[in-house]
Amino acid sequence: MEHVGARLRRWRVRRGLSQRVLAELAGFSQGYVAQIESGAAPLERRAAREALARALQISVGELTGRPDDGASGSPVGPAAIAGLRAGIVALAVPLVAGTAEPEPGDVDTATLDRFYGACRYDLLVPALAEALGVLASRGAAGGSGPAHLRSVIEVCATTVATCVQLGHPDLTLVPAGVAMRTAEQLGEPAHLGLANYARIRAVGATAGVERVVDEGIARLHPYVGSDPVTAGSYGMHHLIRAETAARAGRAAVAAAHLDEAARVAAHTGERPDDWFSFGPTNVEMWRLAILVALGDGPAAGAPPPGFRPEALPSAQRRATYFIDLARALLQGRGRDDAAAAALYRAETIAPQQVCASDGARQALRTLLSRPRYGRDGRLRGLAARAGSWPRPDGLLSGTPRRCRSG
Repeated sequence: MEHVGARLRRWRVRRGLSQRVLAELAGFSQGYVAQIESGAAPLERRAAREALARALQISVGELTGRPDDGASGSPVGPAAIAGLRAGIVALAVPLVAGTAEPEPGDVDTATLDRFYGACRYDLLVPALAEALGVLASRGAAGGSGPAHLRSVIEVCATTVATCVQLGHPDLTLVPAGVAMRTAEQLGEPAHLGLANYARIRAVGATAGVERVVDEGIARLHPYVGSDPVTAGSYGMHHLIRAETAARAGRAAVAAAHLDEAARVAAHTGERPDDWFSFGPTNVEMWRLAILVALGDGPAAGAPPPGFRPEALPSAQRRATYFIDLARALLQGRGRDDAAAAALYRAETIAPQQVCASDGARQALRTLLSRPRYGRDGRLRGLAARAGSWPRPDGLLSGTPRRCRSG
């Protein structure tokens, strides 16, 4: 039997972590991790097993080799979601944020962006809950300077995107509304674009979503030539408008909006550090997703010359692309091996995105329903981590969620 240290090392290497980085993530010394991997130190304490499994983004059972230790399922537990809900309530009704004086300085939106881009929802959700509480207390104190208003919009937009990713659409309406009202007060086109995009994500698949998108396109259009950040928001509005049309089966409308987004991307060039990482690479990624939504994934063919998903710093965006690629391949015939490889690559990039993605779970279920993969241990392990494989009690380790990446 493979001892737990060997399993620890195998997972560490698969995640691309050094012993030092793993030790820092788990709160241990590098020497202790090295001793566990060599078999010199037993891993007997439950707290230590949980800390290492959490750092590796796997279940304790996968670390120990004991299935009864449980599967990963959702990357965020109920307590963290309850904390996020409390932060959203505080933002909506500032009086419940307490009477403490606001802390000096401003919330660290850069850290929130980094957690979101890395798909570390386990770190992001508590950080968002804290940021929302801070903003609520400052709102109650009357803070209204431009820096404060920008922080409110950016935190609310990240909250909406996170709630959509994790399958909690009921939590999106308040932050989306606050973001839009704050953006109107601020009056800056770039932040108006960000806030309206958050509102689109909150509205979701309702009948009125296209009107919300079209309103944003009309408001942003005058600034496309002069402000590349606003142009990126404008382009993203066209991409999401193309996706809504594709889901309704309107291929010509989807193609027109996709073409407009491509035209804008040719003007802005690659902007990997903007909110949306908008540019030709991201437009090509969305092209694939839109073809999948139309049920025509095989029409995507080979990516254009020079297409490099790794050029985008956002692990969330790159992992979503490979999930979409797997779905596109499964819409054709004879591409199961390539689809499985795409899912493995997505998990290598961002394990928690695979857990959060309904599209990934659907692709995994499709593969596991086919004779060749039904007994494939590696794929079953990935499915269990994503909440797409039955536990011993016959239930899935995760619950169905709807999400779409930005």
